[in-house]
Amino acid sequence: MGFIGSTAPDWLEVAWWSRSRRLWITHRTLTHWGLAWIALLFYSYEQLGKSTPAPLGVGFAIGGLMHLLADWPNPLGVPWLCCRHSLNWWKSGRCDLLVVAASWIGAFACADYVWFHGIHCAWIMECVRSATR
Repeated sequence: MGFIGSTAPDWLEVAWWSRSRRLWITHRTLTHWGLAWIALLFYSYEQLGKSTPAPLGVGFAIGGLMHLLADWPNPLGVPWLCCRHSLNWWKSGRCDLLVVAASWIGAFACADYVWFHGIHCAWIMECVRSATR
């Protein structure tokens, strides 16, 4: 669901019901609204243990937020609250590998913390410290 959510802000803009498959709303507007994705994440998280599809909603929302975080450094930016904001670091298509690598590192660190109480990250940090001495 994380992968589907990570592509959702873009494919939700497409008018799938028409033959032309054009956008039915302007790119990076309603489907890229950060507050809606954050609300979906909090609602889905709150439903964990109460609703069977809640984990799917959490994965979908996290994927959507990752998409917004990847779009945020672009000049067009994303509308987080009420207006569009950009970090203006690079143009679309550049540094994508950096964003993907940072996402995997973050996912590894979260999984290590949740399932292994951070033992692997602590070991990696100790190796880095000893290598820089």
